[in-house]
Amino acid sequence: MNPVLTAMERARQTLVRDPVMSIGSIAKRAGLISVASLFGPIAFADVLIVKLQPATIAAWDRYHAWAEERVRRQVSDPARFLARDHLSGNERKKVAERLRAGDIVVQRVSRGIVPPGQELAVPGGEIHHVWGIVMLPGVKMPELLRFLQDYDHHGGNFADVERSRLISRKNGHFRIFYRLSRSKAFFTACYNTEQEAEYRTVGPGRVFSWSNATRIAELENPGTPEERERPPGDDHGFLWRLVSWWRCQETEDGVIVECESASLSRDVPAMVSWIPGLGRYIRSTPVESLESVLSSIRNHFRR
Repeated sequence: MNPVLTAMERARQTLVRDPVMSIGSIAKRAGLISVASLFGPIAFADVLIVKLQPATIAAWDRYHAWAEERVRRQVSDPARFLARDHLSGNERKKVAERLRAGDIVVQRVSRGIVPPGQELAVPGGEIHHVWGIVMLPGVKMPELLRFLQDYDHHGGNFADVERSRLISRKNGHFRIFYRLSRSKAFFTACYNTEQEAEYRTVGPGRVFSWSNATRIAELENPGTPEERERPPGDDHGFLWRLVSWWRCQETEDGVIVECESASLSRDVPAMVSWIPGLGRYIRSTPVESLESVLSSIRNHFRR
């Protein structure tokens, strides 16, 4: 029997028995490290670690530019500031009903970004685009902005944020450090990130904001003396790029908050699709993360 496949099957069984074990421990217990010494680049660690390629970056840059242009065009429309206003009549009705019920609405964005006549392939990667909306009853815009711009205290207020620190502020432009942690099923990924954000008033009771991660470094052995950053783009590929657009509109009843977020991850090749939860982690984390962010904002104003 092929020793690599045998070791990979032992790794799969180890994950099922002990889902909290680290990737390195799984590899050692399953014998994949010893296999690596014999078979080199087909070993377990090399299967999971992937380098971000120029073609993947180029595809992301095209998508990001299209999405940015679409958002800015919508925001400049005085009659339809919110993304909700650009939904079909039936979709708007469903969203309104859920907001009245106190729900948070989050859904994937699957159309309207790639221009007609254009095609987009993302070699070695996947783009995840999600949109969400929540109503904050009784809240005023200044209260919301004070909370959102209190970057030194985002750690503890948002589930994915372990630590945060404001690096600099100039008028409505902010630079922030975030230590992020995202867990699901058998995977926990931690990152040191630097992000920039900008806020702009676009009309009475309307604020538009965007944020962009300028640096994302995945951590090895987080929380231990052996903790270290991997080189950006040379990691497990769960989060390579991240950008968000926020639209906030004050009404008589409170503030409507929308967040639209796009991110880039690795794809899930067949060679690693056997790993329990890997595909679900990559594809469902953006939706669950946005739900968590909007829930954290709502919960803060419910106190």
